[in-house]
Amino acid sequence: MQRARILRLIGLAGTAVLALAVPLAAATAGPADSLLPPLVPDAGRDPGPSAASGDPLTELTRPLLAQGRTTHCGPELTARPGITAQTCVLAEAGRTWARTFFHNSTGEPLRAALTLLRPDGRSVQANCAVPADGAPGVCETPDGPTVRGARLPYGAVAEFSDLAGERLLLRSGGNWTPNGGSSGR
Repeated sequence: MQRARILRLIGLAGTAVLALAVPLAAATAGPADSLLPPLVPDAGRDPGPSAASGDPLTELTRPLLAQGRTTHCGPELTARPGITAQTCVLAEAGRTWARTFFHNSTGEPLRAALTLLRPDGRSVQANCAVPADGAPGVCETPDGPTVRGARLPYGAVAEFSDLAGERLLLRSGGNWTPNGGSSGR
């Protein structure tokens, strides 16, 4: 009787230790190979709205990480045909936008639809070409004023499909709450 009680206590203590250790290990691990480009020291550049350029891929004037910028990324995902993507919600100087990093090794050109879902129910979408050259690429939505005091998070979803848009290959996402919550790092 006493032995069964001790075994239950040891089992309960072990479960409690694992319940604390596993999330801590997962939080500190991070991805082994990230699509995020290395930090480029060009924080002095003017962010400027990407909507003025028309094509978010050709005018990436904002560095990924600059002073005062918050970046919240979802996990890096890879689909079986050879597309890898990571989607982020970025905020800086009262402006918020979405960005997805991708690598297409399928051998075929694809298309990406990146959508920033705002907490006020509105959304911003950018459609980007995903070349078949195998080089890492970026797709970005135009920025907009950050909605403060919202209980719902910002969301970003990137959907990669064939050129005709008939076959979805990968859906990648991330979210961020202006009050500090995040689904990523």
